[in-house]
Amino acid sequence: MTRIGEILESTGLEVVTPVPDEPEGPWSVEMSTDLKRKASRRHIAHIRHHATAAVLVVNVDRDGVRNYVGPNSFAEISIAFADDRQVFLLQGMPEYYADELAAWGVNCLQGDLRPLVRDLGGRHEIDWPGWQDLFGVPVA
Repeated sequence: MTRIGEILESTGLEVVTPVPDEPEGPWSVEMSTDLKRKASRRHIAHIRHHATAAVLVVNVDRDGVRNYVGPNSFAEISIAFADDRQVFLLQGMPEYYADELAAWGVNCLQGDLRPLVRDLGGRHEIDWPGWQDLFGVPVA
């Protein structure tokens, strides 16, 4: 996600990427729950911020599931939809959420960031020649 953020910033877009949550001290269930809660609140605050125009979900294939969107990402998508933000999926539409995501107007990029950059008014084209290889998704 950091690299994708860098690519998007190179087009002149302002980007917020998630920061890794590092536990302080030894792992515990309580500490893990607290980290997740804080991360969720932070992500939701970014989505709801008045300057946020869109959300990009990096939905790579995971554990044999194509175009995986996890529960936290789905929650973030629903908040973005409720707040009239554009939502983009890096890859395609996951089957298990297809009805909802289609009804909410989610845009599937199929690995191509250029439509997102155009829609959001990026000032420059994507300038890294091999950016498509980062995602493992063929781009026409």
